[in-house]
Order: sequence, then structure tokens, then C-alpha cells
Amino acid sequence: MNTEPSAPFLIRPSEKKDIPAILALAKTLNKFFPKNSLGILEALLKTQPTVVGEQGGDPIGFLVYTLRDKETAEILWMGVREEFHGLGLGTNLLETLEPMLAEQGIRKLYTSTLSYTVPYEPYEKVRTFYYRRGFKSIGTEHNFYQEGIDRLILFKNLVHQRSTTP
Repeated sequence: MNTEPSAPFLIRPSEKKDIPAILALAKTLNKFFPKNSLGILEALLKTQPTVVGEQGGDPIGFLVYTLRDKETAEILWMGVREEFHGLGLGTNLLETLEPMLAEQGIRKLYTSTLSYTVPYEPYEKVRTFYYRRGFKSIGTEHNFYQEGIDRLILFKNLVHQRSTTP
């Protein structure tokens, strides 16, 4: 695994032309995204705002979100090419999204992931990632994904993200 990126990450809004590359990236993340879920991702990429992380013109990470109401957003899907895990791209994606949302008056940010009730090492890292970035666990939805596979709901307050300077 790399210890630092060979070139800086560029974070930008996704465009329709990015969809095939994002789907190809998601296919490589089969520890996190079952093959049968990629159709859902494709539909979301066509309808929901997405932030892309790229290096050298190639998408290496993405974050799909939705606006639930005038104060609430939810991260629907996030992925980073495995060789870039731990290098800051996921953090960069969040650090780009959160101020954008706060400027729009979004105060609450939610996401969900596989619950700690399911001992699966890749998702232990996912949960740790979110916790280290200020998300708090607010509940578990039992049998959400299928019988015995629970969903953990996470929340982050974005009020502190707003600028207080004129």
C-alpha cells in the first residue's frame, strides 16, 4: 500500500461522463459493494449529486449524496479505490462536501453502513472512518439489508461548519 499519493487529489462535482468510470471503480470494491447493488449505484449517479476524487484525470473516489429536506443531507454511497485507502481521499471528499452543504443551510448530515452487530473487518474500517470524522451512531436498524444483517445509522451536525465571518 502507498504511504502517500504520488500526485494531489482533485475533488470536483461529477459529470454524466464520469458514470462508467465510477461504476468500474465500484466493481473493484466488491468487499464493500455486492455486484447486485451496482444497478442501484448507477441509478443514483444519474439522479443524485456526486463528488468525485481524481488523480491524473482518473476517478479514484466518489461520494453520492442527496438532499432530504432544506436542512438535511444524506451520504448514500462512498467509495475509494483500495490502493488509496488511508491516504486522505475519503477525508478530502467529506471536507469538500460538508462546507458546500453548510453554505446551503444544511445542518444535519446522515449516512448508514453495515452495523457493528455484523463482524466484518472491511466495515469495521468504514465505521472507524466515519467516527474519526465526527459522525456519531444514532441507531441500528435490524435486518435492514437481509435477515441478520443490520444497518448502523450515523449523524453529524454541520452547524459548526458554517462560517461566522461576514
